Amino acid sequence: MAGLQTIINGCNEMNINRRNVVGIQYTRNEIPRVSMTPTKNPWKMTLTMPNSFRYSEARSLMEAIDTLDRYQPETVTFSNNPNLSWIFAYQGTMSAVQRSSLVIDSWVGSTMILSGLPAVPATRSLFEPNDLFQPVGYTYPTTVRSQVLRGTGATVTVTTGRPNIFSDSMVGLGLVIGNACQWNFFCPNMPTYKLVVGGYLGGNGTTTNNALIQWSDSFQLYEYVSAV
Repeated sequence: MAGLQTIINGCNEMNINRRNVVGIQYTRNEIPRVSMTPTKNPWKMTLTMPNSFRYSEARSLMEAIDTLDRYQPETVTFSNNPNLSWIFAYQGTMSAVQRSSLVIDSWVGSTMILSGLPAVPATRSLFEPNDLFQPVGYTYPTTVRSQVLRGTGATVTVTTGRPNIFSDSMVGLGLVIGNACQWNFFCPNMPTYKLVVGGYLGGNGTTTNNALIQWSDSFQLYEYVSAV
């Protein structure tokens, strides 16, 4: 059983943090001076778990969590659970075939140029704000900042939610779009668990020895970007 993927699938509260690292100082006459630290803008998510996992059903999860510990990353997605797939669902109007034809012509800073555009009316929306994407073969998603219409040209310009963080060239690659995107997350605070004894009625009406798992904290996931 995958550890962090199971936690994502089973959580009952999710906090998403994509904020930049910003420092603010105030002068004596209360004029703010703002500075932003250049980073790779890693995604951070805090997941709160219900105390509903039964020990008998979660022993493989516990082993996966202990194996990952606080430093091992795991690749996760929101596409394999219908209760979560809507969070990053694609909002534009392209079909799956049309999306698969898009190609990165360039990506400098937060400006991406795409070609391979579909033959649709100029007013059709290719992307909406907060649509998620990543280059094919790379598990580091980013978002679209503003609506992108088809227009009449051979290319369109996309403003990305974080700048190009890759050392490899992205030119010529296609895109993975929407909830099919994947992240590499690790959990630097990896919560411990305790067992609270409690049986449950089996199919034959007898009480079966068991316990519920209670977690010591929320799971604070951090995107593993050191390998980019």
